[in-house]
Amino acid sequence: MAEIEDIKTIKNHIQNDELKNVYLFYGPEGYLKDLYEKRIRARLDVDSMNCYFFSQDADVKEIESICAATSMFGDKKLVVVSGSGMLKAATDVSFVDVAEGSDTVVVFKEDEIDKRNKLYKKICDVGIVFQCKKQSPLEIKKVLAYEVKKSGRLIKEFVLQYMIEGIGDDISKLMSEIEKLILYVPEGGEILKEHVDSLCTMHYSPRIFDLNDAVASRDKGRAYKIMTSLLEDKEPPVKIIAVLSKMWSQLYSVKVLSAEGARSAEIAAYLGIKDFAASKLLKQAAGMSLEYIKKELELCEEMDFSVKSGLIKDVTALEILTIGQ
Repeated sequence: MAEIEDIKTIKNHIQNDELKNVYLFYGPEGYLKDLYEKRIRARLDVDSMNCYFFSQDADVKEIESICAATSMFGDKKLVVVSGSGMLKAATDVSFVDVAEGSDTVVVFKEDEIDKRNKLYKKICDVGIVFQCKKQSPLEIKKVLAYEVKKSGRLIKEFVLQYMIEGIGDDISKLMSEIEKLILYVPEGGEILKEHVDSLCTMHYSPRIFDLNDAVASRDKGRAYKIMTSLLEDKEPPVKIIAVLSKMWSQLYSVKVLSAEGARSAEIAAYLGIKDFAASKLLKQAAGMSLEYIKKELELCEEMDFSVKSGLIKDVTALEILTIGQ
């Protein structure tokens, strides 16, 4: 059969349909690849003695031998092949014919494939292929919210958004951080933004976005409060200045591109950023003029030069950028 296109269809298939003997899950979203493998394993109710795992050293002859052999205790067998590269190289596909009609289910999990590949075409013919794409922030929040609810805790949507902005859109990493929060917050309690700040590993502080919002809206009191909290948390002033400078540069590009009719996805592709980040920048830029953004960008560049030249202290430069002179 052909490649399945949407999550709902693959979910319903694994839950309700007769399982195929061969599956291919490919793409950048590792969480989904692992999730579907686990669901197939649960459906099979297979014993660990009948599970076989291969990676880069996968041998098709060994896989074929497993498929041909009688399973222990007459149960189903599961073969999981991860990151083998077999879907990008010349591969003997005869093992697929052996797997067909056997008591074995073979699951491939690959980051990249070549759709001209013989094995890919063979799996499309007899099994199931599904691309595990990066998910939108909305879908990611649904996954995280479900996990929190299942644990008996509460979490608000803005806290989930805060996590995505600070950690990124890798669901596996986000789930790891959610597990920390669930262990910390008692059952029946609510996971708060303060818990995220205390426990989670952030690539950068989303409060820098909050700082930018405060500066753009000329809310000096809020800007000062956020800036102080960032410095108290040992965020280097030069890092904050660099991030602010980059954001003003992006805001300038967003303002120009949106005026030319570019949409969020096009802006994200042009700037090389995630869709959720482009949406955030669009909202920020909507309330500012191009002239104002340009002025702030030029001030960032001036402060950066002054700090590097030793003309001004980094904290002073940051204060100028956030609450003015």
